[in-house]
Amino acid sequence: MEEIEQLAAKMDRNTVLFIGSGASSPAGLPSWWELINWLKDYTSSLGGDIDAANLYLKKSQLINATSALTSELIKIEKSLADFFNEEPKCEIFTSATPKEIHQLIAQLPTSSIITPNYDLLLEKIFIEIGKPMEMVYKGDNDRINSILRDAFKDYIYKYHGCITKPADIIFDFKQYNAVIHTPNIDKECLRTLIQTKTIVFIGAGLEDPDFNHIRDYLNEIATPKNMELWAFMRNCEPIKEHYKEEFGINLISYAGQGDDHSDLLTKLKDLILRLNDEDGKILDALEIASPLEVERIKVKGLLRNTLLQANEEVMPLDEAIIGFIAFFDTVEKNTFFQYFHDRKGYQVGEISNRIEYLIQNKLIKDTENYLMPMNGSFSQEAAEQMEEEILDYLMEQENG
Repeated sequence: MEEIEQLAAKMDRNTVLFIGSGASSPAGLPSWWELINWLKDYTSSLGGDIDAANLYLKKSQLINATSALTSELIKIEKSLADFFNEEPKCEIFTSATPKEIHQLIAQLPTSSIITPNYDLLLEKIFIEIGKPMEMVYKGDNDRINSILRDAFKDYIYKYHGCITKPADIIFDFKQYNAVIHTPNIDKECLRTLIQTKTIVFIGAGLEDPDFNHIRDYLNEIATPKNMELWAFMRNCEPIKEHYKEEFGINLISYAGQGDDHSDLLTKLKDLILRLNDEDGKILDALEIASPLEVERIKVKGLLRNTLLQANEEVMPLDEAIIGFIAFFDTVEKNTFFQYFHDRKGYQVGEISNRIEYLIQNKLIKDTENYLMPMNGSFSQEAAEQMEEEILDYLMEQENG
């Protein structure tokens, strides 16, 4: 059984996704190197000394370079929060829009996410599909405890802070060192999740300090083989066996150079298809008959995964309701009930119950007299599924 199949067999609603900074780069977010250079330019523009930072950058000592710059900011009565608030380039952290990788992440069968990223891309994609998440931030004891007690099933835990709270962002050596090496609830939460959940890394690199901290922690406790950690990593084929034996981490290698992460997207699409096709029959048949059709199907499934996350089962009536409403964009309730009762044969009470459920789960919207779709990709997918049937219905209406 290949790695993607093995991971598909392990993934469920309790899986935790670790989304690294690499997932944000397609949306224009800076790399750590770029962000430090933004900070350097900001510090220099205010008269701060950047010589030490330049030396550290030449030696690729990025954390030390950041610390040198934050020390200079203190001297001129500024802070990292000022940098994130005042530097025009940092506006990208709030303005960036989700890309294909975020759409794929939203199709996976879990909404338990931890990330060191400061941006709002993950929040935006889940709002787009009509599934707002519980937001948990660094040092928020009550909400972190809710994660540990499994009281939250749909959450984004930003343990390095968020652009919405720039004063709490972890960026320099002292801050990072405090998180990693001193007792705190964020570190304990991360370690508990590692030991009790299936963890899947997406967008992290082998040199990522957070990934390495987890790797070293696994080595420290000496029980990695009892855990389930998976990581999509670029060009890591030669070290996969070593990482499995030494740390218990299952590396899934994808190809690419520079900014090319297209093979990662292909791997995620393959994973999503296998999750929706547990016995593998659809995939095996299509690979022989039409490889292009496999690629088309891999980008589908957002509707069904959205419904699974809301209800843990897919009801055909729910799909039909969302599709009918999305096709018309706005539907009179009388027209809607006439279609589903008179044409489809559903009882009014049954239809009303599903409408109420879908509204409560923010999969559709309503007013006193109208029903409207959510502005999500799953709505478009549902409309496409209903298109032929609705066109037949409209033709019959036109012809009397």
